[in-house]
Amino acid sequence: MTRWGSNGGLLFLSFLMAVGIVWIKGQERIDSRTVGGVPVSVENLPANLVLPERWSTPEATVTLQGPRNVLEMIRAVQCGFFIPFSDQILPEGDEPRNMILNASMFRTSMTNDDNQVPISVVETSIHPRQASIHLLPWDITQEQPEYKDLLSPDVITIPIYRVQKEVSVIAPVTGSPPNGLKFRDVVIDPPKILITGPKDAVARINSVSTDIFDLNYVLPQTPPQYMALPDLTKDFSVWPVEKNIRGVTVTIRLAK
Repeated sequence: MTRWGSNGGLLFLSFLMAVGIVWIKGQERIDSRTVGGVPVSVENLPANLVLPERWSTPEATVTLQGPRNVLEMIRAVQCGFFIPFSDQILPEGDEPRNMILNASMFRTSMTNDDNQVPISVVETSIHPRQASIHLLPWDITQEQPEYKDLLSPDVITIPIYRVQKEVSVIAPVTGSPPNGLKFRDVVIDPPKILITGPKDAVARINSVSTDIFDLNYVLPQTPPQYMALPDLTKDFSVWPVEKNIRGVTVTIRLAK
């Protein structure tokens, strides 16, 4: 092989390497791309809150910035805006809680070895950017109530249903009143309570009971008694909608 042939081969190999480096650098160059159809949802909902059964997940459009080779592979199904549920009380009825979509809510499965997303979100490009979350009580013995869609291209409406059901309160009695008195009935205040929790758990409960009231020691002048309800969370995985309800007032009515 001549000296020129040897040098020519080295020169050609160097040329290919240079082209490869330029191509790689070009792929790593920061670029931008607009992705549409990115789903928007709420995450970490408590067990008593659910999204609609028949509902299409709303979508947003966003512009992303990052290495060209990464941006070219990103698809909408690999992305999402995830609104974190807040423990703050959501207003019921027509007053929604408004949220602004931001970069911290965006996630994609396109990650590197450090589990860091090598892309950034152009927040001003997010559209729609406002999400309105509506809390609606849902008696699971009925169909899910309809919600008011804002029908605005600039607002995403997200209804969240609170699973609940009204159940009776029972105060069982035992024994017989003394002194020839007869048991007539028992009055419970409140006679019913609203419970909430996972749908399957709520569906199984139709009533809650106080401890047994012993009639052997009741007298005509016996005042109404406060009787605690069982720990519904511990025993049944449900709880009262009004968390301050821990018991009921029981009045025993007698007859001569």
